[in-house]
Amino acid sequence: MSLYPRFFLRLSLGAILLGLGGCVESYVPDVATPTTSYLVVDGFINGNGATRIHLARTIALATTSSPPAEKGARLFIFDDQGTRYALTERSAGFYQSDSLLLNPARQYQLRITTAGSGAANYESDLVPLKVTPAIDKLDYYVAGDQVQLRVSTHDATAQSRYYRWSFVETWEFNAAFHSNIEYYAKPGPGQAIISARSTPIYTCWRTERPTDIVQTTSAQLSQDALTDYVVRTIPARAERFKVRYSVLVSEYVETAPEFAYNELLRKNTEAVGTINDPLPVQLTGNVHRVGNAEPVLGYVGAHTLRQQRLFISRADLPARALEDYDTPYNTCQANISYYCDPQGTCDKLGVYDLFRLPAYIPLDFASDAGGDGILGASAECADCRLRGSNVKPSFW
Repeated sequence: MSLYPRFFLRLSLGAILLGLGGCVESYVPDVATPTTSYLVVDGFINGNGATRIHLARTIALATTSSPPAEKGARLFIFDDQGTRYALTERSAGFYQSDSLLLNPARQYQLRITTAGSGAANYESDLVPLKVTPAIDKLDYYVAGDQVQLRVSTHDATAQSRYYRWSFVETWEFNAAFHSNIEYYAKPGPGQAIISARSTPIYTCWRTERPTDIVQTTSAQLSQDALTDYVVRTIPARAERFKVRYSVLVSEYVETAPEFAYNELLRKNTEAVGTINDPLPVQLTGNVHRVGNAEPVLGYVGAHTLRQQRLFISRADLPARALEDYDTPYNTCQANISYYCDPQGTCDKLGVYDLFRLPAYIPLDFASDAGGDGILGASAECADCRLRGSNVKPSFW
């Protein structure tokens, strides 16, 4: 779950911006630009799999570019007995360990050594490895025009209490139009051909990772158990459910300090925007620069991970007309490009070349009162690959 673009980067300015709607003039306060770009650490130590950590730097509030990745760093997981496990940089700013099976009787921390002229050492506090109980049940419930995803879980030892979930959503979708033909360029000037399509572009799969912070606690309950807890709510008319939808739910157990940190982060990033919302507060994580008071943004916990996948097809939900689903294709239109008019005047090559650029997709050969031609549409309406992948996921 990537958190830094939404809150951490704003913290670097040392100011809180509150906007009150109404008939007032816009107020742009003077905000000091920080002299230091602070390190952002995003991720957790995985006790039963690969640990993935993202390192970046804060940027000024007015900056429109993406935050810079912290590249070339050296990362290690250490336990309280001195055993260490290395992470390697898989892509710019993204670091990953081998799949690990850590001892829950030990405590763990992350140590970071950055590269370059500003090289420095950072480390997180030692934290216990929280063992996450199994997900007893993952299902859905239709509540009016909403689909609720629900989780049930429990810990008979009452050692969990603080739960958090994250999600990877994948759904199958179709473009607005089915393209049966394809443009092929041929060697030589002015040479082209349109024939049967070999590259499928109608059906694709889209994957998203929501960044919402979803957590709760059973600390006030007599038993450490949650039954049918709603972890996500989605409109029933969302495109996700038009064909088939899948969600991979990951469950983690946190310590009380980590839960409190994430709850403040949730309030700062999600529960702001109206006059009745809580005021944002400055967060203090558990990562520190060694021998220096420089702020570091992030909290590195240690958890084992439990996962479960759920599928929902359109047939599983109350019947709905296909045009009632909310998709980006609702306003798409197709039209004919003519190469022969009713008088028999033809210009095939010129019409074929209309499809030379990828912005326009041929759908099929067609004819009407205007003559013979090719039915076509914009790539945004006919090529699903612009929004997903036409390769079916292995779990589908």
